[in-house]
Amino acid sequence: MELRVVDFDILTRNYKNYQEGIKNLAEVRNSFITKLDPLKNEMEKIIKAANSGLIMDEKSQRESERKFAELQEGAMAIDSEFKSTMKKAQDDLNKVTYDELSAIIDEWSVANNVDMVIGKMEVVYLKEKFEITNDILESLKSKDLYVEFEETVTATKLADVEEVKVTIEQA
Repeated sequence: MELRVVDFDILTRNYKNYQEGIKNLAEVRNSFITKLDPLKNEMEKIIKAANSGLIMDEKSQRESERKFAELQEGAMAIDSEFKSTMKKAQDDLNKVTYDELSAIIDEWSVANNVDMVIGKMEVVYLKEKFEITNDILESLKSKDLYVEFEETVTATKLADVEEVKVTIEQA
């Protein structure tokens, strides 16, 4: 029985379709940040006005509090929609990537008379001769599906959104 091992993490990071998917996720994230910015700016204005030391009449103060609560509710709705949208999009991207890479690995395995390929995460010890990650990377290159991994492209951290969330929670 011919058995080989592949590192799916390395394949994924260098898989052109996955990297393009990550770029699309970044665009979605940016669209949510764009939707959130006006609310954030308005909330900051209200906070600055409240902390400015200017004395407001009771009616103006209640109106500011009401407006702030509305803005906060809107921001939280956008945040909730953002989390839901991003989770689904990331899950979909991961599934499609896994399926596509599996097909490429299947093709390589048939061509090389390999009976089974398992992921490296499950392996405790491996002789180098059984590692095929570089062979599959070469297959990706031959199909024009390889890209050099760039940390900044795949970083889907939501620092901007988290910063806004902290601002909202502090207010």
